[in-house]
Amino acid sequence: MLGISSKYIFIFLDGVGLGDRSPDNPFAQDAITPFLRELLGAPLLAGLEVYRPNLLLKPIDASLGVPGLPQSATGQTALYTGRNAPEFLGRHQTGFANGSLRILIEESGLFKQVLALDKTATHANLYSPGYFEAIAQRRLRYSVGTLLNLTANLPFRMQTDYAQGQAIYWDITGDLAHYRGIDAPPINPQEAGRRLAALGSGYTVTLFECYLPDFAGHSQDMNQAVQILQRIDTFLKSVVSNLPTEITLIVSSDHGNVEDLSTKRHTLNAAPLLAIGPNAWLFKPVENITGITPKILELIQLSS
Repeated sequence: MLGISSKYIFIFLDGVGLGDRSPDNPFAQDAITPFLRELLGAPLLAGLEVYRPNLLLKPIDASLGVPGLPQSATGQTALYTGRNAPEFLGRHQTGFANGSLRILIEESGLFKQVLALDKTATHANLYSPGYFEAIAQRRLRYSVGTLLNLTANLPFRMQTDYAQGQAIYWDITGDLAHYRGIDAPPINPQEAGRRLAALGSGYTVTLFECYLPDFAGHSQDMNQAVQILQRIDTFLKSVVSNLPTEITLIVSSDHGNVEDLSTKRHTLNAAPLLAIGPNAWLFKPVENITGITPKILELIQLSS
């Protein structure tokens, strides 16, 4: 129906909302994200909407009708399942998705649903034995994205994959990988973007998760936030520059945070939905973070 192969790269940026132009919002500094500024014609702020061929930017709700500030566990579960996770729990839940939220991931996880359509999916993030050892020792709990991959019985990308250019650490460059016992040289954001674009050509859905913006928001450190957003901007430019023509790139978040450094807490701001590529305009009906996964699945079926 769409006349083009339907493949998707989904970049998840933790803690990015659409805030007002203020001294506490690093996105208000035009020079910080030059790629996004040029692409969108304006800074990434509240009120900006863009609808052009192969390009869409719109605000989408992250609160989902549940009182309180949106949180990571329920927000990410909603993003990756299309289910209203905070409504399911009766509250927003921070951190990790073990327990009741795992039910939603088991039933409706994006990867499992893609596989049920006889299509392919992959998690682009680099994992390590140290991470799974920490899980086993109960020093860490599974992230939502990890459970998405685990419940679909898909392999995780390890250091060998990284050495072959087929994995990306969550901080984009791999500067923090040694904290997980990974002995691998860092890469620059341009190389990370090239890797993700190349990986995306081999799968129906490719997911990459970056948690840097949320860390910067909680730190309330403008210098750190600026450096992180510059890294992400360079990374996104590289992904788009190397994006095969049959792939639609989706970028979104679970809640606001980094756009308001006046507080360490999350915000009630809308999350951005950025779509770039042949099917970008078809994401216009999405109104909140539960709409992304169903729309991807719908378009995969239409293109089959």
